[in-house]
Amino acid sequence: MLTRPAQRSVSARLSRKLAQFRSEEDGSITIFVIFVFVMMLIFGGIAVDVMRAETRRVALVQTLDRAALASSNVVLPVSQTPQSVASEWFQMAGLGDGLTYDYSTPEITGEATASSRTATIKAKVRSYNHFMHWLEVPYFDIPVVSTAQQGVSKIEVIMVLDITGSMGETSGSTTKIAALRTAAKKFVTVLKYSKDASGNYTIAKDPNNLISVGMVPYSSNVNIPVSLRNQFNYTNLANWFDQPAGTGVPNINCLEIPTSTFGATGLSRTDPIPMATVADTTNSRTTPKNSSTTAGGTVEMAYSAPAAPNMGSNNVVCNQGAGTPSSNLVLLPTTVPSTITSQIDLLQPRGYTSIAVGMRWGTALIDQSARDIYTALRGSEPAMAGRPSNNNDNDTRKIIVLMTDGDHVSSTHVYNYKTGLSPIYRGADGKFAIRYTSGGTALTGGTRPFMPNTTRTCSGWTLAADREYFIPHLKATSVAQKRNSDAEGAGTGTKITGACDPLSWKGTPSWTGSGTVRQLDWSEVWRYVTVDWMIRQLYMRSGVSGTLDYTTVYNTFVTNYLVSEPNMDALLDQNCTAAKSAGFEIFGIILGDAVVEAPVKNCSSPGTGYYYKVKTGDELTSVFEQIAVLISELRLTQ
Repeated sequence: MLTRPAQRSVSARLSRKLAQFRSEEDGSITIFVIFVFVMMLIFGGIAVDVMRAETRRVALVQTLDRAALASSNVVLPVSQTPQSVASEWFQMAGLGDGLTYDYSTPEITGEATASSRTATIKAKVRSYNHFMHWLEVPYFDIPVVSTAQQGVSKIEVIMVLDITGSMGETSGSTTKIAALRTAAKKFVTVLKYSKDASGNYTIAKDPNNLISVGMVPYSSNVNIPVSLRNQFNYTNLANWFDQPAGTGVPNINCLEIPTSTFGATGLSRTDPIPMATVADTTNSRTTPKNSSTTAGGTVEMAYSAPAAPNMGSNNVVCNQGAGTPSSNLVLLPTTVPSTITSQIDLLQPRGYTSIAVGMRWGTALIDQSARDIYTALRGSEPAMAGRPSNNNDNDTRKIIVLMTDGDHVSSTHVYNYKTGLSPIYRGADGKFAIRYTSGGTALTGGTRPFMPNTTRTCSGWTLAADREYFIPHLKATSVAQKRNSDAEGAGTGTKITGACDPLSWKGTPSWTGSGTVRQLDWSEVWRYVTVDWMIRQLYMRSGVSGTLDYTTVYNTFVTNYLVSEPNMDALLDQNCTAAKSAGFEIFGIILGDAVVEAPVKNCSSPGTGYYYKVKTGDELTSVFEQIAVLISELRLTQ
């Protein structure tokens, strides 16, 4: 007989089922895969939503930037407000009805004047999320802002331009100096005018005269107007008897700025600054011309008539060029375009290259310390009031455009005996005498050929001790010695080349035909004769001891100006560094393939568009035009 086993209780069966479920492993990986899939879907969805939002943000940024730039163009008439221009750009961008859906209505603010425009545009892009709404983030609101401006309150420009002798050379289809005149005038035009419908710069864009331009033409030195010279504590002013006292050389005024100041931009108006002597310092003596042991050494045998120095020659460290008296003068900044272009037309190529000196004047005239000079000399021009602005003025751009066609060249200058009474005399006939005494200045204390021997003989004749004046045109090349009772200067003895000639030594600085004889200031000596002629005729021809070596005498009066090319490069670098530290922008231009680039390139401000090298003069105009456009270009400021 079969019997039924006893049935387990419900709780026992439930416990058994739970135990079996806990130990069951089939399908466990499915749960993990589902979890990972969900996570991937969430994070992938986040990435998609973020990328969609970023795409829309970039589209809005680009639209805002274009609209802001267009709205800030100063060429537009004031009637076309930044608001109207920006709104038109939004319509042209194809956003259309999107402004009321994905994009907020842009908030446009701005200001338009005749000389500057600014525009600020703010908007939001709302990007609705496809995935992140699961995380309760239904959309992204992304704010975008763009600000642009063209023009600033003031622009102060100084053009530092090379007008050295090499600028007269042909370059391309024209000469360098002609190309520079054209380019510099175009630069001024582009700064002051906008293009018309025909592409010509005829529309005035600076009615409030906020843009000022000045010019520093440079060669061996920089020639400044008398009015500017009088703003400084100058020394060694030339003294010409036929000029009013204290006026110096007409239209020629160069200061020899101390090298110790090149590390600064401002230039003291109280510290003494020597003026450059207007003199032809050409050294034409390379070998001794004649020698006579009887005469005491190397002497100049033949007499040559004095020729007045060419004040516009390359050998004059400070020159006015050719043509009108105001050629190559510094032009203090002005807001009047015709004043600037008229002075540009007068530029003439003369002299050697001293970029450092040109730059030194450029920084001095744009530095804030020059404000009193502007007040004194530009006080009648209301727009120049308060200029130059402070170096740290955020509303003013201070710009120097530096141009050269060559490397530094060390020139010579008279460093000693610039001014003051000289031992040299000039007769009404244009001939000269020089006085030699026991205690004279500038090598005139040397022993005369007939002194100090007890007999005081000069080729056999006894001369009085007061025969102190040597008159070179009276001296014969060779002198017949005295024999017996020969009259003075009429010897019948042996002729000796370069011997002492008693007829050339006088007790007074006069001779037949001399008329009134004047003692000259040293500055007048350089006016009438070259340094070379003075050495050969007034010193070496005399036969006086201590004057017979050309080089020795030359070095007494003349030395190199600014010493050497490496020194001049270093001075330029110092001044450019100071200028950039003061906030000045420097645009550098080199003309020609043979120019060493480093000095001007290093001087230029860092960044794109500040340094240019062109091969020929034909390219200068486009470079100057490009710089003028860059100076007032449209700029995104936010």
